[in-house]
Amino acid sequence: MVEIFAYIDPGSGFVFVQNTFFLWSLIVGFFGFFLFFFRYFLKCLKKFFWLFFILLMIFIIGGLMMYKRENKKKVFVLGIDGMDPVITEQLIKEGKMPNFSYLKTTGSYSTLKTVVPTETVVVWSSFATGLNPGDHGIFDFIMRSPQDYLPYLSLNEVSTVMGKMKIKSRRKGKSFWSIFSKNNVPSYIYFCPNTFPPERVFGRMLSGMGVPDILGTMGKFTFYTTKPLSDEDKDTIGRVIHVEPNDNIIESKLYGPRVANGDLCTESSVPLKIFISPKKNSASFELQRSHFSLKEGGWSSWQKVSFKISPFKKVYGIARFYLKSVKPEFELYCSPINFDPQKPIFPISYPKSFSRQLAKKIGFYYTQGMPHDTWALTEDRLGEKAFLELTDEILRENENILNEELKRFKKGAFFFYFETLDMVQHMFWRYLDTKHVLYEKNSQYKDTIFKYYEKLDNILGNILKELDEDTILIVLSDHGFSNFRRSVHLNRWLLENGYLFFKEGAKESKEFFGEVDWSKTKAYALGFGGIYLNRIGREHYGIVSGDEAKSLKQAISTGLAKLKDTKTGEMVVKNVYTNEEIFQGSYIKDAPDLFVGFNKGFRASWQTALGGAPSVLIEDNRRKWSGDHLIDSSLVPGVIFINKKVELKEPSILDIVPTILDLFSIKKPKEMSGKILFKNE
Repeated sequence: MVEIFAYIDPGSGFVFVQNTFFLWSLIVGFFGFFLFFFRYFLKCLKKFFWLFFILLMIFIIGGLMMYKRENKKKVFVLGIDGMDPVITEQLIKEGKMPNFSYLKTTGSYSTLKTVVPTETVVVWSSFATGLNPGDHGIFDFIMRSPQDYLPYLSLNEVSTVMGKMKIKSRRKGKSFWSIFSKNNVPSYIYFCPNTFPPERVFGRMLSGMGVPDILGTMGKFTFYTTKPLSDEDKDTIGRVIHVEPNDNIIESKLYGPRVANGDLCTESSVPLKIFISPKKNSASFELQRSHFSLKEGGWSSWQKVSFKISPFKKVYGIARFYLKSVKPEFELYCSPINFDPQKPIFPISYPKSFSRQLAKKIGFYYTQGMPHDTWALTEDRLGEKAFLELTDEILRENENILNEELKRFKKGAFFFYFETLDMVQHMFWRYLDTKHVLYEKNSQYKDTIFKYYEKLDNILGNILKELDEDTILIVLSDHGFSNFRRSVHLNRWLLENGYLFFKEGAKESKEFFGEVDWSKTKAYALGFGGIYLNRIGREHYGIVSGDEAKSLKQAISTGLAKLKDTKTGEMVVKNVYTNEEIFQGSYIKDAPDLFVGFNKGFRASWQTALGGAPSVLIEDNRRKWSGDHLIDSSLVPGVIFINKKVELKEPSILDIVPTILDLFSIKKPKEMSGKILFKNE
């Protein structure tokens, strides 16, 4: 665990000197004893001078050669989230990914076994530590507290100690960069998921997934519109603000963090003034010291903003604006307000100054851990074109950071993560899947996913040009991808099969188990496939005994295995796993008792993730989020490429850390189950 705040006693140095008097006495005594033999040593040195000289030169040259050889060791790991083997192999065959084709031909290629569940935060935590989820404690994006059954995000934990906010990672186990640091091997880690707050490393780190926006959320946009607000506008991930122009001038606000003032909690805000030019299809903006103009369909550059949260303290952020339309209705999108990398309220890099230094070199960049605003596209605040422009800007910034940092990479381990393919496939799979309810024939976006694979191939080509022949290059993905056509409400299935009960009169339950009767409920679902038993001694209202748990898990597993979609005739579930089957380690007590591995086309619903139980069991997925990987892990393996010939026998993502540790002659910890990929040479 990494905590942001620490305190070092300024008097600790003085205390050290005070308590080392006895040690200094020993040193002086030893020095006097050594001088007694020094004259004898000088006589021997004169007599055997040439022998001493030759031995000394051998020692120096050998040491220099060893130093040079050790310092030439370099490993570059390129992490591409969601890179699918089927699409990759298809595009290589078509000649559209020449650089990946080169790696496959001259080096090694294989599909890569992932872990259960195939969720980004889980798999990359296993990658970082080389551990099964049972040993690093991350089992889902959304986990639950058994005391109140309420969900929480597994990325990090926020608490307040003596009036100071503390943030620490929920991930347990040692990351490979912490092991490297203890062995004085430099590590350079960029955007790896679940790295906020940043860890102290011998090298540099830029935090990735887990960094919130300035409001403390994973990404809350603001949308200004002259349209009357509807119920849908109130039920939004972002914030929709109705505005009324007066002589083509709009006076509104941009909202910042909440500020505690005694028992009250108020929102900070700054004025936002907008001057509309209907004839020019444009608008001009005043935001604190910023003045900028936008054409309809145009994006702004990064705009600086600050919010006063106390009489003597400000919080600094950056935001981008997109002018969606000027007429007939005015519509303006504002991105989630990112931390200003030059003045982040919490450190987002190690060393702390690194994020600031990087911004001075390449300009502002997205610091929010999940910068692709998929909800804005889902809710039609951004159209497809605008979303792809946003994606291209994120990719451009990431590539600039990669190029800048690659120049400085001289030795050690270098990891860089790209989220692009994962997000594009989530949102544009509907243009590939003819059976999806939102499929559009002959759409201009039918090849969008393939184009981004080609863009990543170009980035790989640039990397290959920069790396020397001694550098080991590993390119991998955490999982593949598939379609998401039908949403499955697992709590509805538990209800219909007598494992979950509602309070009297309730027909359905919204999120957070609002209508669940815990005095009768034996099992409940939360997250993206996890099912928990309502166990005595663990859950607050537990009723399931230890003796009953085994038979109950068997009954639920057997029932789910028979679940068929009455609309399509397809089997919904491929496998149901008990926690003992898939998790091993110290934190298995926090894991779901069962995990559902869905067949292609099906996925646990968004309502299930938050403890909801709608009135239907299975329904069409009508969201633009149309592709997914939250299905059985055997159906969505990742990929691995290595720039050296090695026989890869069913490689797993758990093998990567043992392999790179071995390259630096560091013995893997006993809790790591992965094998060393190069040992068969």
